[in-house]
Amino acid sequence: MPRSPAPVTRTARPEGVVLEVLVRPKAGRCRVVGAPGGRVRVEVSAPPEGGRATREAVQTLARALGVPASAVTLLRGERSRHKTVLVRGLAASDCLARLGEDVP
Repeated sequence: MPRSPAPVTRTARPEGVVLEVLVRPKAGRCRVVGAPGGRVRVEVSAPPEGGRATREAVQTLARALGVPASAVTLLRGERSRHKTVLVRGLAASDCLARLGEDVP
């Protein structure tokens, strides 16, 4: 029996929402493709060298959420595929709706 995907891991804060993100560098194109294991999965075409994939992941996530890139701040995971980001100016429910997730 197929498992249902885990809900997106998020934490509401007064300034916005914190999301757990999984970045896949060197993908064919830049896009947000879902949330396996509770992490928002972001595919980017940049290689993981010199922070290029991280910068592109922040820009791709911001574009998918409809916020400026300056509203997305990396909290943890600068050199890891597993990142934690703060999205300023969005409620958790708005963030999930923009990512196409079912809001409980």
